[in-house]
Amino acid sequence: MSNRIIFAALLLFSCIVLAQDEPNQFGPTVSLVCNKPNPLNEFMYFVPLISPVEVTNQRSEDNKQVGYVTSYQRQINADSFTVSCEFKMEGQGYNINNFDKKAMIARNEKNVKNGKPIRNILDYIKFNGEGMGRIDVWGTISNKVRTVTRVEVHFNVGEAKSPVYAGLYSVEPNNGKYLYENRYGMKVARVNTLIFTKDGDVPRMDIKVDAVGTMEDEMGIMGCIIGVIANMIIQPLEISKIGNDEMLKLGLALSENKETFTFPKARNLIVK
Repeated sequence: MSNRIIFAALLLFSCIVLAQDEPNQFGPTVSLVCNKPNPLNEFMYFVPLISPVEVTNQRSEDNKQVGYVTSYQRQINADSFTVSCEFKMEGQGYNINNFDKKAMIARNEKNVKNGKPIRNILDYIKFNGEGMGRIDVWGTISNKVRTVTRVEVHFNVGEAKSPVYAGLYSVEPNNGKYLYENRYGMKVARVNTLIFTKDGDVPRMDIKVDAVGTMEDEMGIMGCIIGVIANMIIQPLEISKIGNDEMLKLGLALSENKETFTFPKARNLIVK
């Protein structure tokens, strides 16, 4: 056997071993075809993907939630394009993404002065029940190349209110330490819109809420008033670069009429 054949065999064997040792680099592949359901935790996989800290996903027992595209509207101009893609969240149950408490507090601690409380730390994002949504995409075209500049995900389309909730809490220092056990001011915000943009060195996600209360089912007129005020003071949240990039890529896939979209693996997602 020649040295060339031996070398090729060794190279092939090495590639097989590396492929076996290499962990799966891909997350779920979701269908973008109209009326083709996906498990909701896969359809909304961008939530653990954008998390800058470890996150766990918890679903209700015998969860039946699915998400799927229902319609498209596209407009392509000489130097710009827009897409409006409606989707439906269907089926009973809940889906919660819980963010690591210690890591979230540490990320927020760097932005407060010593001795001051840390306010409105994101605790979880929850998809509860059913609803209608829409993804709006804006982009530019240069030399026939499309670039997505903004993606908005709306959860309050139609007559039903948004089924998406964000848990928030504040923490005061105890002997100079910020601990989750010392949290206070727990509240729940009903989320209407998440906004992703291409601008900025540090990726941030803007949030627009409908109402704020102490419990999901106790958000009356006062909760809506608080929500209006909250939208004026809520600062965009820092998110992972890969999560922000993938949301822009999803917008591009929608503009190009792709039938599927594969998310990369969310490395901060802890599977239990």
